[in-house]
Amino acid sequence: MQKMEIKYNTKKKLSIDIVACAIWSLFVLVVSGCSFALMNPVRIAILVIGFAGVSYFILKNEGAAKEDRIMAVITIMAIGVRTLYVLYTGAEQRQHDIGGFEVDSGLVFHSEYIEYILNNHALLNEDIRLHSQFYHPPLTHIVSAVFFGIYRKAAPAYAHNWDALQCLSLFYSLVTLAIFKRFTGFWKLSEKGRMTACLTAAFFPQFIYFSGALNNDPLSVMFAFASIYLAVSWYNDEKKSFLKLIGMSLCIGFGMMAKLSAGLVAVPIAVIMLKAFYETKTKIRMFFEYVAFLAVCAPLGLWYQVRNYILWKVPILYVTLPDIDPGSWMYIGPMPLWHRFFDFGPDVDHNILIETIYTACVDGEYYYDCLPLAWLARFLVMAYACLSVTVIINLVITWAKEHDLMNLVMTVLLASQLASYVLYSIKYPYTCSMSFRFIVPSLIAVAYYSGKSIDKAPKIFARFTNATVCAVAFFSFILYCLTWLLDC
Repeated sequence: MQKMEIKYNTKKKLSIDIVACAIWSLFVLVVSGCSFALMNPVRIAILVIGFAGVSYFILKNEGAAKEDRIMAVITIMAIGVRTLYVLYTGAEQRQHDIGGFEVDSGLVFHSEYIEYILNNHALLNEDIRLHSQFYHPPLTHIVSAVFFGIYRKAAPAYAHNWDALQCLSLFYSLVTLAIFKRFTGFWKLSEKGRMTACLTAAFFPQFIYFSGALNNDPLSVMFAFASIYLAVSWYNDEKKSFLKLIGMSLCIGFGMMAKLSAGLVAVPIAVIMLKAFYETKTKIRMFFEYVAFLAVCAPLGLWYQVRNYILWKVPILYVTLPDIDPGSWMYIGPMPLWHRFFDFGPDVDHNILIETIYTACVDGEYYYDCLPLAWLARFLVMAYACLSVTVIINLVITWAKEHDLMNLVMTVLLASQLASYVLYSIKYPYTCSMSFRFIVPSLIAVAYYSGKSIDKAPKIFARFTNATVCAVAFFSFILYCLTWLLDC
């Protein structure tokens, strides 16, 4: 296999992008409180001026070439739609398992998880099987509690503005986008191929949802993306920097500390590490570096599960069940396996393929109450269904023409994500088990093979792939610029 090559200009520091993401997220919080309800004409004007400044900064720093200008515009629009989504989406709107803040539901939701840590400065000392979402590792909830504690002390008049927590979600989403853009530089793509790859992720619906999501998905996905990026960056480093290896270990550990399933990215990363070990002439040194890698990653990623096992004998891979009542509308029940993939119809809600595509685009909100949005959502779903088919074809085409390590890593990433997801959906036969938010890291492979199509596929199919990517981006951007109409 060929060695992965760096083609992209990596002189610009990712740390600068991360700082810029933090500044913009905090600016949005200070000016708007992350809520339309707190806006007035003056605040709107300040926010618009600030966004104009950010846009100018991006245009000046992206580059002067035509492709660089297009990338800058894509980035600006991606930041804009995420910011708008945060402003019109409240802390209890379009969320997953959040519940209500300052509402006693018996310590079961993510909101109560955050509030418990905020008020008690400690983790819940009870069997987590009795408290639903408390089975998740606590990193997201600790960060949210600390952040909100500082926020309400700094702005006591807004001590009940839980929308402020979306400042963190916006930051996670923007950092994920920044990491992804730099990641495409390792993919040996033409400028057009790279633009197609970036466009795939820039307006993907789940990333827009994540910019306002208060559960643990955005943070875990950010660390998952960062860990794969660092793994490739480490492999391309001739000296195999030990600091990058530890950084990768920290990202995997913190990702698992936000959500245990983030650890699944270790599968494609293991491919990279095994290849590096096979190639190195200093195997003993690398072996001990790998030991250090595990010594950092494993405790970070598993300490909460080990704690729960020691205290209450909770299985390490325990997952709370949403509802074990066979009469629940969420319960699918046992059925032949082929029904889960090939059963179609207007009332079918157990088809894994269909539900995954729907949730990737609309995340359970079907927009029936607003006809124009419903049609936009339908077009988006159809476009993404076409894109999903092209990804499989482009994977085959790419393998037929290229046999390098990056191709193998992307295939393993896609296969491991999908295999785990399908097994999970079958093991836990509930409608809520079928959601694209569980396999968002697979989007890296989707973008990779879409970008490769521009350079490897026959011209007519490359154009079709590009058209489907543009269609998904267009309909997603329009839909999530207008979703606030549902709240009117």
